[in-house]
This record gives sequence, C-alpha cells and structure tokens, in this order.
Amino acid sequence: MLSYQHDYHAGNHADVLKHSVLALVIRALQRKDKPLRVLDVHAGSGIYDLRSGEARKNEEFTGGIGRVLAARSRPVEVRDYLDAVHALNGAGERAGTGIHLYPGSPQVARHLLRSQDHLELLELHPAALARLHRHFGRDPRVHIHDRNAFEGLPALVPPGEKRGVVLVDSAYEVKEDFPAIVELLKACHRRWPGGVYLIWYPLIRHPLAERFTAKVRATGIPGILHAELRVEAEGFNGMRGSGLCIVNAPFGLDQKLNVLLPWLWATLKNDDRSGWKVEWLTPPP
Repeated sequence: MLSYQHDYHAGNHADVLKHSVLALVIRALQRKDKPLRVLDVHAGSGIYDLRSGEARKNEEFTGGIGRVLAARSRPVEVRDYLDAVHALNGAGERAGTGIHLYPGSPQVARHLLRSQDHLELLELHPAALARLHRHFGRDPRVHIHDRNAFEGLPALVPPGEKRGVVLVDSAYEVKEDFPAIVELLKACHRRWPGGVYLIWYPLIRHPLAERFTAKVRATGIPGILHAELRVEAEGFNGMRGSGLCIVNAPFGLDQKLNVLLPWLWATLKNDDRSGWKVEWLTPPP
C-alpha cells in the first residue's frame, strides 16, 4: 500500500516484538556455518529518524523501544536486537543523548549478517525505495527489489542457499491482505518447505484480522509456532497488540519466546488486562 509510512510507528511495541524475534531466528540459523538468505518482503525504509516530525507526532517509540532501553534489567533474548539499535546510534548514544535512529527489519538483519549471508529487500513505495538504496545500496550482500511481495516472493524462493528466513509484515491497510498472506504462505511453502517464515499480524477489530490465526492453522503446515503480545485490553479502539506465526521455528525458539514474551509484556503493557501467549498452532513434524 503506497500510502503507508512506517515513520509514524517506528520503534513501537509491534516493532519491538517483530525485530527481537527476527534477531533470535537469524542467530539460531547462524549456529551453522553454512550461508543463509534473509528475505524481507515489506522492507520499508530500513532506518528511521526518531527526531522526524512523523515519529514525533504520536511518539509511539516511547511506548516501545523507549521502555525497553529504560528497563533496569533485560533478558539475554533481547541482546542481539539491542546490539543492532546501539550499533546504529553509536557515539551519540554513548554521549548520553539517547537514541535518535531506529533500525527497521532490514537494518536489524544486516547488522547480524555474516560475510557469506545475503539479504533481499522488497519495497514499492518510491520514497522508501530511495532510502533503501541510500542506506543499503553499497552493501554487496544486500539486493533491493522494486517488487510487490505477492509477486516477488514466490519468484525468489527457494534461494540458492536453501537456508534462510522470510519476514512478511504487511501494514494490512488493505484488509484483504490477511487472507492473501495466508495464500502467499501456502504457495511459498510448497516451493520452499524448509524455509523459516515469520508472518507478522496486528491485533485489530476486523473480521479478517480476527480469523487470521485460525486460517494459518488451517493450512495444515506442520510446526507453526505462535507468539502474541497484547499491550491493551480487549475492546481497545486501535492496534492492541500483534503476533507472529513462525513456520519451521529453529530448535529451542519456543523456550526463548517463553522468556521473552512475559518480559516484553511486563515492560510494554498499558493495561493489566492485556497479556501474552506462546503456543504451537500446529505440532512440529
């Protein structure tokens, strides 16, 4: 959707969940020396300025990465994610000025890439594409595509390495993306059944959104791990949280999420009636 701009939402509670789990998955896959490929099919701009007028309008980052950084203690499960945040901000943060840049998923992934790994970025918005080329265009490990996720991803899987992770995180401004992404998952899983798929979704009041995880479960794909973080109570008028459906979750990820999710909830919740869960939508094979 070309009207969506993530600048207004960068660093919010949904980003914290999505990017901390992405970092865990990449690191888990890197336990082997073999190369891998990360495919980010709604890449956005990659790096966001938290001093911009867009970010400052609602300051959603203060309820997300701001709270994480202010926490007195943090679990090891957020270490790699926060390393990406700190590396991007560098000397300014060390001087006590706080962070002013937030890494989107492309930057989190690039921070974790090894020399043998590669990153595919798909984006359609002209301004976001221009920023991707500016920030990532000189990195030989990164490949930028002016392509739609629904057309581009099936053409890019399986990658030559046969190892890697796909992040699908539509803005869902077009609500028909909910069923369309289920179909995209089915099509790509048929082509690349061994890939790890991270499917992010928002918790909003809409029939297609409310049926989303049931539709993912109904695909029958084995080994779908489900993590959901709710920071607002049921009935909240807006995005009350978000979740991830993870196909082919690396070994041990469920245990890590059972540490990460309760900590994120305690840190990011706005209402004690909210909550979190980690479960298997379909059992591992």
